[in-house]
Amino acid sequence: MQRSYLKYKKVKNQIKSIKETWRNTYKNTYEEGLHFLIEGLQVQEIDLDNILLQIKNKVPIQYILQKWFFYDGEYFLNKHVLIPRPETEVLVDFIIKKFSETNKILDLGTGSGCIAIELSKKLIKTKLTGTDISNKALEVANKNNSQSNNPVNFFLSDWFSNINEVFDLIIANPPYLAEYENLDKSLLHEPKTALVSKNDGFFDLEYIISEAPRYLSPNGALILEHGIGQEKRLKEKMLINSYKKIELIKDLKGINRFILGFK
Repeated sequence: MQRSYLKYKKVKNQIKSIKETWRNTYKNTYEEGLHFLIEGLQVQEIDLDNILLQIKNKVPIQYILQKWFFYDGEYFLNKHVLIPRPETEVLVDFIIKKFSETNKILDLGTGSGCIAIELSKKLIKTKLTGTDISNKALEVANKNNSQSNNPVNFFLSDWFSNINEVFDLIIANPPYLAEYENLDKSLLHEPKTALVSKNDGFFDLEYIISEAPRYLSPNGALILEHGIGQEKRLKEKMLINSYKKIELIKDLKGINRFILGFK
């Protein structure tokens, strides 16, 4: 009984310190984040001083907790991978509905592996491959891979540099922010190489559009996530590279967020 009481008192004091530091940092503007943080921390042993320091530095709660939910899974995260966004769940839904009979899918720049892994759970007859330029990111993806009964084959590749086969569908969420853009404060802790691209944010998007046909099977498709207002230029690039049946897909806010084209 005494031990349980002491543990309860310790946890209560930790929560009090977290709340005070959070509200001093965010000035009551982000209470939802505080709720998620406390709920997540209550089920694990914590280093309170480290947690408070991260709060003061406005480290995203997903990195503090080192996990976050995406689609039907819970994903381990760290500073080497982007935080999964709800709008990307739209992409997973779209692929499950439109490409349910697809044999082979490649996820370029897989990061935490969340897109490929969620697809592998639903498309159990599909062979999923995920690549990334970062070994640190692949460590995260492989750690997350254990939740699927249809594991993804993850390996190192700078876009198509180590790809030697063709796929029925290639998907990518590449960097698409321009170098001169001021990053939102919420993005400052995420890997810049996964966010920022040359040529006004178009370099990686256009490179993938140009190279992907070599790695697509006949009638294979490419789907890219892109930034707001980039769809017109990307559609023109796809037309130049002879893509057919080009389609724009909206995110949860009704904004054009993905572009699809067939070989």
